[in-house]
Order: sequence, then structure tokens, then C-alpha cells
Amino acid sequence: MESRTSGESLRPEAADREHSAPAGPPAKEWSRRAILILAAKLLVALLVIAAPAFIATSFVPGVSGVAFFGVLAAAFGWISGGPKIGAAVVVALTGLGVISILLREHTWALALLLVLLGVAYGYAASRGVGKAVLQLPILTPYFMNDPPALFSDPPIVDARYLIGVSVVMLLAGIWTVVVLSLAAGTRHLARLDVPNPRIPLEYGAILGLFSAIVMVVATLSGLQTHWVWITLTLYVLADPQQLFTPAKMWGRVSGTLLGFVVVSALALAGVPDGLLHLLALPALWLCLVFMVIRRPYWQYTLFLTIAVILMDTSDVDTQLLNAERIGFTVIGAALSILVAFLVNLFGFSRVGLSAPERV
Repeated sequence: MESRTSGESLRPEAADREHSAPAGPPAKEWSRRAILILAAKLLVALLVIAAPAFIATSFVPGVSGVAFFGVLAAAFGWISGGPKIGAAVVVALTGLGVISILLREHTWALALLLVLLGVAYGYAASRGVGKAVLQLPILTPYFMNDPPALFSDPPIVDARYLIGVSVVMLLAGIWTVVVLSLAAGTRHLARLDVPNPRIPLEYGAILGLFSAIVMVVATLSGLQTHWVWITLTLYVLADPQQLFTPAKMWGRVSGTLLGFVVVSALALAGVPDGLLHLLALPALWLCLVFMVIRRPYWQYTLFLTIAVILMDTSDVDTQLLNAERIGFTVIGAALSILVAFLVNLFGFSRVGLSAPERV
């Protein structure tokens, strides 16, 4: 999806408009000076954004982990469509996160919520604004799988906890939107032309159904797994227009694997956990820079993977987590291919993966 930042004109590429790393002009259209200025602005912005959360964590355990969700939702919402979209995504994710935590013992209710999120994404995509809500089905499952620790670890889910999570996420998210807007200018949401709105609706519904099935199977099996990496991959690879894009899938898988290699090297080097959490900030910074200047997809994915893994507060061995996530990334990629096949089968009455050129 195309979005614009004041002072820079960004053109969409038709083959990659709905990708998580938005399409746009090749990197060579950015001068080195412009890239350095943008990178400096975003670095200062992230330091200003992160400082309150890390300071607060010294007094209230878990604040930085909860704030990370608000920052992610706000940052990608801002990139997708500006401050209003960023703020709306944060508010929506906060509500969905609290609902998911409250329903954590009701597997089928959570499954229904995932289906509805898929349908909502499909509806937004059919209106040409799917990217604006993409972070909701990506991040909501994290609250279902493992509610973020706050005040204590594991958290005690009571009124104090739920209010605390809501306040931290909202403050972190709104603060992120304000700082990014001041540092890097204004961005605007642009609608895509959708020739056949029915196809994104079917696509989103199938994504939601597959996400629900993954969650139900993982939950009822009783295994302590990070199944959310499957649903994350499903939506990160989501392409309601082209359905299947080999280059994007390869970029996602290769970037993720490289991210695992980097994190594994840090773990093997004996880097302390506290420092690992701090390193998530520069990883997120590089992710945002590469996303805005529209670098190859694998580069954006590499740094996003590093940031997400380094912010994980699980006690599970890092190497085991990496192996699990690699497997789940491959499963998610395979399921995304199956989704494209089913949409072609039911939506276009044909056998194939990519959408027909003219629909």
C-alpha cells in the first residue's frame, strides 16, 4: 500500500502493494543523505519512545514488554496510514488484547475471534485498505498464547493487571504516534483499486479459519508452543491481490532464517538477557528504516524477526525457541500457499496459486 511522508514522494509497485513491507520506489531513488537523515530521525524517535518504558520497568516489572506491543502496533499503523491509523490500531489492539486475555480459558471463543479478525481483514482489503488493519490479526494471537507479564511473572490476571496492560499499551502507542509524526512527518492512507472485492473477502475468511484451526489444535494438544509464529507468517505473507508471490515468500522465509542465525549467535556468545532486550531497539529501528525506504523484503523481515525474538521474555532456551520458530515459519508459508490454492479454486474456479491477471 502506498503511503506518503512529507518531503518524499513514494510510488507503489503493482505487484507488491499489499505486502507487509510496502512497495515503492527502489532504494536508489533515495539519496544517501536522505537515507541518513531519515535513519537519524527514526533513531532519535525510537530512543525517545523507548526511554519512558525502560525507565518505568525499573519501578514496575514488565512495562517494557507490554509497551512493545503498543509501539509495534503504533509504528506499523503510522507507516501504513499516518497518525490516525496508528492511534486507531493501538486502541483496537488494546481492546482485542484484553478480550483475548479474559477469554483465555475459552478456546472456541478465541477461535471465533480469530475467524472474525480474518473476515475483518478481508473486508478491509476488499475496500483497498487491508494494510491499515493488518497488525490486528498478527499481534492479537500473542495475547491468547501467552499474556504479557506485568507486575509479576507469570502475571496475575485481575482488574489491576487488565487496567495496567491497557494503560501501558495506550500510552506507549499514542506516544509512539506523536513522536514519529514529529520526527518523520505526516503519512496518509491510500486506497488500492480492488477489481473484484469478493476475492479479498474469501481470502480473509480462509486466513481467519486457518488461524483458528492452528490455535485450537495447539491449545487442545496441551503442548507449550509458540504457535503464534504460524499465524504471524500467514498474515505477513498475506496478499489479497496477487494471492501468491514467490519472491515475497522467499524473502519472508530467508529473512526469518537469517534473523534466527543472528539471535543464535548472540545467545551462543553469552550475551546477557538484559542486553538482548536492549538490542531489540536497534533491530526495530533498522526494520523501520528499511521498511520506509523500501529495501528488499528479506532485509525488513530480518530485523523484524530479531526484534520480536529479543523481546521474548520466555524462560525457554533460545536455541529451542529458534528451532520451533523455524519450523512454524515453514508451516505458515506452506499454509499460505494452501490459502492461495483454495481462493483460486473457490474464487476463480481454477487450479493455480497466483491470481489471474484480469479478474
